[in-house]
Amino acid sequence: MSSEHPDSPLGPLIDSHPVKVAVTSDVVVDVHPFDFHALGLAGVIDRLAARMRSVGLKVALEVGHAEAEIDRRIAILLYRVTDELFRNIVAHALAQEVKILLQVAPGAIELSVQDDGTGFHGNRLLSTEAAEGGLRKLHRAVGRAGGYLDVRSSEETGTCVTVQLPLD
Repeated sequence: MSSEHPDSPLGPLIDSHPVKVAVTSDVVVDVHPFDFHALGLAGVIDRLAARMRSVGLKVALEVGHAEAEIDRRIAILLYRVTDELFRNIVAHALAQEVKILLQVAPGAIELSVQDDGTGFHGNRLLSTEAAEGGLRKLHRAVGRAGGYLDVRSSEETGTCVTVQLPLD
């Protein structure tokens, strides 16, 4: 289910204080034009997916049908995770299709981004010896927020990154 309109099932996930996020070529700044309160988390992620579609990737967004409220910092973190994963897919994966699943799990919100690209050795990238890459930084940020980030990748199946963050 694509959520291109503000009355998406996850619209109520954002608290009453609007959070605006602007995207420039390489930087995310919390000012505008994305309004989480008006678009909902799924709507903002769908805007990111539209950028992926504009470079020729087939992107499907599926949104679960549960309602919950999440802290706006968690919403921003999920936005930033999605943006970084999209950047990695475009730069490294050689993917043709991307599937995004956004759903509420018991006590948490979960985001999965699956591509059909070339894959890599995910555990090596998240190890303490790894270079300070985007996935490593995301792993730390998600951990600081009380969540987890799981990377599964192979040449045969591509890469799936799942992030789960607490609702409380």
